[in-house]
Amino acid sequence: MVRQSCLIAIIVAAGLHLGCDRPKVTDTGPAPTTMPSTAPATQPVAEAPATQPATQPAFSQLMIDGQMYNFPDAKLHVGKSGNHVVARLYTDDPKAALEDDYKGNHYDVQMRLDDIQAPQDIYTAAWQFKSQSAEYNNTAYGIFLDGMRYQLQPLDASARFLGTMFQVHIDLEGQFLIFDDSDKSAAPKVVYVKGSLLAPVEYKD
Repeated sequence: MVRQSCLIAIIVAAGLHLGCDRPKVTDTGPAPTTMPSTAPATQPVAEAPATQPATQPAFSQLMIDGQMYNFPDAKLHVGKSGNHVVARLYTDDPKAALEDDYKGNHYDVQMRLDDIQAPQDIYTAAWQFKSQSAEYNNTAYGIFLDGMRYQLQPLDASARFLGTMFQVHIDLEGQFLIFDDSDKSAAPKVVYVKGSLLAPVEYKD
């Protein structure tokens, strides 16, 4: 009986010893199934397209006779006319420009570029123009102020194109004749025009 009691005591002591050697496990609860709500805020976020710098201004400007005038955005069409490359620099006018009472400013200048052979070389081109006469030329091209009241026609002007075949800066400057449509008998005045315009390039056949 004494021997059986000693055997039971030894077994109990061994069990207690094995229990003490087990590593303790801390119950941390179930693993999270989602990231903390604050995590995305620490990640870099790409800016929306609306916050990117504009590739061209919301309007274009020309200095005319020492005064700055605002115009709609500039656009440029380039193509071939016979053996010559011709560029047409014009404003992206609103629909209101079709109305008779429109008082906005706009321009539509046609330039023959004899120094390049292909329209795709527009970004290396230069334009030189010198009129043989100071008389009014009945044409739809020119710079127009106050609707169609004042029309400026190039007298001795130049332009330089810089950029890429898709978008160019046009540095325009020179002397222009300004004609007053309300007084066709009045002699034209010579004014100096200068401006740097940014325009996307469109090609036409």
